[in-house]
Amino acid sequence: MIVPMKKVALLAMASEENSALTALRKLGVMQIESKNGVESGKSQELAESHNAARRILLMLQKYCNMCESCGEAVDKRAKPRSGAEVIAQATQLFDSREKLVAELNSVQQRLKQLAIWGDFDRAKIEELKQNGVFVYLCCGRDLALREAETLKDAETQLIAKENGRNYFVVLSTEPIDEGILPEIHLSKEDNPPLLRDRKSELQNELQAVKAEIDELLISIPAVAKRVDLLNSELEFSRAGDALSLHGEIVALFGFVPAPAISELEKAADKNGWGLMIEDPEPGDRVPTLIKTSNWVKTIAPLFQFLGIEPGYDEIDVSAGVLIFFTIFYAMIVGDAGYGAIFLAGTLWAAWKFRGNPAAVLPVRLFALLSVATIVWGVLTSNIFGTANPQWLKWAEVPQLTDESSKNAYTQLICFSLALLQLSLGRIWKALHDGTIRGIFGNLGWVFFLVGNFILTVKLLVFPGDFPVMMYWIYGIGLVLVAFADVNWKDVAQVFQFPFSIINSFVDVLSYIRLFAVGLAGYYIASSFNGMGESVFKLGSAWLTVIPAAIVILFGHALNIALCIMSVMVHGVRLNTLEFSNHVGLTWSGLKFKPFCNRKKMEGN
Repeated sequence: MIVPMKKVALLAMASEENSALTALRKLGVMQIESKNGVESGKSQELAESHNAARRILLMLQKYCNMCESCGEAVDKRAKPRSGAEVIAQATQLFDSREKLVAELNSVQQRLKQLAIWGDFDRAKIEELKQNGVFVYLCCGRDLALREAETLKDAETQLIAKENGRNYFVVLSTEPIDEGILPEIHLSKEDNPPLLRDRKSELQNELQAVKAEIDELLISIPAVAKRVDLLNSELEFSRAGDALSLHGEIVALFGFVPAPAISELEKAADKNGWGLMIEDPEPGDRVPTLIKTSNWVKTIAPLFQFLGIEPGYDEIDVSAGVLIFFTIFYAMIVGDAGYGAIFLAGTLWAAWKFRGNPAAVLPVRLFALLSVATIVWGVLTSNIFGTANPQWLKWAEVPQLTDESSKNAYTQLICFSLALLQLSLGRIWKALHDGTIRGIFGNLGWVFFLVGNFILTVKLLVFPGDFPVMMYWIYGIGLVLVAFADVNWKDVAQVFQFPFSIINSFVDVLSYIRLFAVGLAGYYIASSFNGMGESVFKLGSAWLTVIPAAIVILFGHALNIALCIMSVMVHGVRLNTLEFSNHVGLTWSGLKFKPFCNRKKMEGN
């Protein structure tokens, strides 16, 4: 459910500004709203420091993850340092590392370009020039090479030929006028021995920088604490910026969950604050706080990944989305073998991230989705693209495995899910609206959905005559919607009414995607199995087993990736578009973020 909010104005003495903010942060029940929108110089400075510290923390964590010897590199004997000290030193080290890497890449690129000439020393070329032997490095087409070979008192030697160009050297006892030869002019830095020396120096410097960074890895927790501290200070400073000064009084505005109002009132009595509490008005940007049971919270990672939140005046559909998204996921992936792989990966993640609170909900969600996929794959007797294996006969559902009926019954399940979910959305909306017009209007759309279900089944699944009951259902639905849901004074709504009726049919029909995508995944897996079998039969088993295995593994890896993409496209769409439209959800909510207390950091 979405927790009711109250709009609060808090008044305190200007002389007690800091103590009031400290007490309010400790209480942690109010989201502060800034009225002036002006950020102080201190807040800007803290924001820059926080962003810089967070960037360094991410870089250190990424460096540690990429370093193969990270565990060895973190010397337990090294003395942990303060977060501020580590951030300052790490900033310099990463900047130096970036510059060294850029220069090293440049040197290596130049050496690669000069490698075609072989090993030579610019100093030797200059020495030959002083002794009357002139060396010219040239690059040109065949005509340029032939012309160079005709020069008097000169000797031409072809060094290499690449991409239709000739790289050659011309030796002459007399200077050759400029423009006659396609000469390559090298800079003073283009000297292989010096470049190799510089490359070695840069590599040594990089190794030294790496060693210093390695010593900082033990202090990553201190950097994380420093980031949290800076974030806390930034929040406190921004809360101070949100204060409105009225003489000797400062005012602070925001939103507080209704159940927490009593706590705020007790704190106000204790600290001598003035409070004005009222209900939010239409047009207020009220944050959304969702309170659900532990099992419904399982779907929260999906909402966080999508970055969506229901509006304050909307409906919390977390439970419905959890149930139907799980079913959609299982039907789209549809393979018990894939579900087993996902479950194994989930169990590994649960072990790997044990003790990390942030991993609890994602692990729980993926475990639920994996188990659901296994169950659907067993019911449809599909494992790794192999249909009806003998050892799964005990668990299969005949209507979902028999070649003559499985497609029709799977489609029936898809349209039944459409009727169930979309009708649930309309009933939910009717109960939320709580008005007679809202109840009858949404009930009318339920009648339309029932009629659409019967029409779809009779058209696509089990063709036959339309029952007379269907016409009565459509008629009742049309009357209820026309008189209770349509505002006949609104021209735009009247114009959209016929299209809304058509869209309700399209919404039911769109659930066929569950069948189509699941079937496509099965045929992709089956096709690669067939290709692997064909490769295996090409020759001796010991020669073809590896190529056959590669074909099959590649095919299933590709299919798994496509299944995950299909879930994100189709499974998410059915919940956030078709279902949400019938519930009246716009997902335009703002997550409730209270001004709360942070754990004190020591040694930073």
